[in-house]
Amino acid sequence: MSAEETTSTTHLLVPEAALGRSDQTSRQYLRLRADILDGKFTQGAPLHETQLCESYGASRTPIREALNWLAHDGLLERAARGFRVRSGTPEDVIEIYAARVALESEAAGAAALRHSDLDLARLVQLHSFCCTATEGTEVRSGNFKFHEALWQAAHNSTIMSLLIRLTTQLRIYDSGPPSNYGEPDLLNAEHQQILDAIRARDERTARECMRIHLERSRDQRIKMFAGH
Repeated sequence: MSAEETTSTTHLLVPEAALGRSDQTSRQYLRLRADILDGKFTQGAPLHETQLCESYGASRTPIREALNWLAHDGLLERAARGFRVRSGTPEDVIEIYAARVALESEAAGAAALRHSDLDLARLVQLHSFCCTATEGTEVRSGNFKFHEALWQAAHNSTIMSLLIRLTTQLRIYDSGPPSNYGEPDLLNAEHQQILDAIRARDERTARECMRIHLERSRDQRIKMFAGH
């Protein structure tokens, strides 16, 4: 798992359509989504309405609607008897990263121009946490929250929604225990460069530093696929 991804679902990773709603479909959607992202269902695992209704203590209609929402998110794909957890290929990951690099580089540039004092303070605090954290789960979570805070600092809800979708799809390819994302000092140094550019309101440098940062993450994933 790359450092940008965390092992638990955070509030910003939930699509806005499901936030603040108390209906059964939203509740089952959030429960299923969290279990998929936490690896409780393996890639390619079939998800049948009847079994899910028993497991989650829910009726069929909200489960069916939740499955359709998850398929729309790109986390599930239709199968002969319902749905299954999406299985990724190296080509899928490369395609997702191509879109992510473009969008998050744009977000970094926008954050350099549009960030508020609160946005900057949040980024500084999260970066400091990442540099001092030692426990693996905290490191991964802190690093992903840094990216989330940068998306917020861009003040572009469309870009943020698309990045939520893309990074969520990447999460399902990280089956099994979290892998060693390697070189945390290098990762923190790259975040520092991005943060410095945002603080200086240097749009061009912020874009370029983010591009380099994500392309390294992409190349790391490709090596992991090759190793498997």
